[in-house]
Amino acid sequence: MNVDRLADVVEELIVQLDYPGFEPRSLKLGLPEELEGMSAKNFGNALGHKSVYVKLAALRWFQERPGVAKSHLPAILGLVDSKDEWVRMESIRAVEKMSKLPAHVGGIVSKGLKDESVEVRKASAKALGKILKRSVTKDASVIDALKEATQDSDVEVRFKAQKALRNIGEFVV
Repeated sequence: MNVDRLADVVEELIVQLDYPGFEPRSLKLGLPEELEGMSAKNFGNALGHKSVYVKLAALRWFQERPGVAKSHLPAILGLVDSKDEWVRMESIRAVEKMSKLPAHVGGIVSKGLKDESVEVRKASAKALGKILKRSVTKDASVIDALKEATQDSDVEVRFKAQKALRNIGEFVV
């Protein structure tokens, strides 16, 4: 099994499920068993595929396997700056599920708090609450970014930032 086979299956599933108003990036694909059993290396290679849909399938596969995903952390973190908002959001969600992350990860994820997409900002605030709670040291710049996010224009982003700060004992009313 390889990335080309994964790409073919992903494209085929999207075509089969297409209907008016369908957003294929939102589709959490149930991959066939033959693909679910592909190696982590193949899914790691899929993170660099040209298709957004293949990247999303790989990110969602890694979200279900955070221990395996950790060995692909640099590639996943590289997608936090993707041009596609869904890829940015799903890469943040994949990182959120991992434990014992290096100290610099919070700073990378905190970039999502300034994203133009509300969904990415929400995912980033939520992820930072979990990342910081599991972290031995708390990056002051990340905490400051979360405090700033409590003033976001979106109520859900504000709520998630406040909750993240409460989870680490930093939110003061």
